[in-house]
Amino acid sequence: MSGTEILIANYWLLAVFVGGLLEGETILILAAVAAHHGLLPISSVFIVATCAAAIGDQIWFLLGRYGSELEVVKRLVAKPGLQRTLGRLERHPKTFVLSFRFFYGIRIAGAVACGLSRIPTLLFIILNLLAAMVWTSVILGLGYTFGSAMEAILGEAKQIEWKLAAAVASLVSVFVVFRIYSKRRGR
Repeated sequence: MSGTEILIANYWLLAVFVGGLLEGETILILAAVAAHHGLLPISSVFIVATCAAAIGDQIWFLLGRYGSELEVVKRLVAKPGLQRTLGRLERHPKTFVLSFRFFYGIRIAGAVACGLSRIPTLLFIILNLLAAMVWTSVILGLGYTFGSAMEAILGEAKQIEWKLAAAVASLVSVFVVFRIYSKRRGR
């Protein structure tokens, strides 16, 4: 095993967990590519990502339900999109809980909106876990397929592939940090 492969094997499940707590599509796709190449067990990636996604959304749900006085929740509630989201949620609560994680950029606000709504906590937990399993399966499937496509294009050039994956991950990280910095600076 190369040094890169050892690093991936040792820390990627932790990265998958942290990424899954937030909007973790990119890290999950990269983990699926690693699983495709035998660097990570796909079953472990699935379990870790599903748990992280469900736990992350559950935390935001509970903040919406019991932490409405917290500054982070107040900022989310003040956004005009959250009021529209609440309207959709009240009309179709089950469909909303099962689908909000699939719309980029509203995962956290969607979970907070669920906490602010009248949806029962137990129903949210069950639907959230089901949605997390489906979401993880879809994203893993895309990443695993992407890994197959990369292998077909690059052949056996694993070193190039991992350098490319590292470059993409680095660019995404820089973009996210720059975006967060820009938003905070603009306040």
